[in-house]
Amino acid sequence: MPQCPEEMPVCKAPIEPCLSKEQKDERRKIEILKNWEIGIQVLDRGCVVKIGCKSFAFVSVEAGYKEIGRYLENPQLVATQHGFGDYC
Repeated sequence: MPQCPEEMPVCKAPIEPCLSKEQKDERRKIEILKNWEIGIQVLDRGCVVKIGCKSFAFVSVEAGYKEIGRYLENPQLVATQHGFGDYC
């Protein structure tokens, strides 16, 4: 009759989910976006977009919305371009 093996060792290290590069990039983007509040103030001519402690004026609402779209797609790039990466 076969004998039962002694108690099996138990791995207590946390199990990391196996994520693809795209999933890791998406998770990083979400973490960056959670850092700053986004606000839009529509004016008679254009708008002011506030991201964190920085404000940006645009000559048209469409231009402001376009830049917000760029920021949502690639927050790290746009933050670096506008100089507010880690300051707010």
